[in-house]
Amino acid sequence: MALISASIDFGTTYSGWAYSFKHDYEKDPTDVKAKHWPAHQFISSKAPTIIILRSDGTTVEAFGYEAETRYLQLIETNRHTEYFCFHFFKMTLYNEKNIGKHTLIKDIAGREMRALDVFASAMKWLKDDLLSALNDKYTGGIHLTDIHWVITVPAIWSETAKQFMRIAAREAGIEMGRLNLALEPEAASIFCRHTNMQRSETSSSVDMSKFPPGTRYAVCDAGGRHDTT
Repeated sequence: MALISASIDFGTTYSGWAYSFKHDYEKDPTDVKAKHWPAHQFISSKAPTIIILRSDGTTVEAFGYEAETRYLQLIETNRHTEYFCFHFFKMTLYNEKNIGKHTLIKDIAGREMRALDVFASAMKWLKDDLLSALNDKYTGGIHLTDIHWVITVPAIWSETAKQFMRIAAREAGIEMGRLNLALEPEAASIFCRHTNMQRSETSSSVDMSKFPPGTRYAVCDAGGRHDTT
């Protein structure tokens, strides 16, 4: 088993990553570390799913909140036409029924690029960012072989869309043998089984008991936008 389980939440509107060490999970399954993104005047657990690529179509200029700021700077200097900027592109995998390696998507300015290249570039940026954060925090170094990756996907996606994500992950440098796809509602439900969610007569506001066996609960996806306009 890998030393670390790392998850990439590749969202329609916001994305992020988190990880858990095996020994921490065994003591507390909810002991998960996530990135804190500097979001202008506050800190966020996710960043906008916005990526700017240079004219070569592979080099990432910026991602997330930095991409928002950077694109405004490029517009002000009239250099934005030298870059590709994509946002809200995840729903391509739902809207395009026959998506494949050669499917094209349009950036903000209407210029086309292979969807696989865009998804792989964004996934690689998130993967490298997580790996960099781990190596900055833990001495001795963390390697790709120490990590098992999980990418969350919507339950409504087709098998074709899921396979596309696997291919994009491989293009991003994640080995297929070290990757699992997890359905977003199932991941949320599993978390509910472990986390302290329900108050009991003896619990305080900061000490809430887990759901007892037999409890029924609903999972609500309060996510972002689901259109591409």
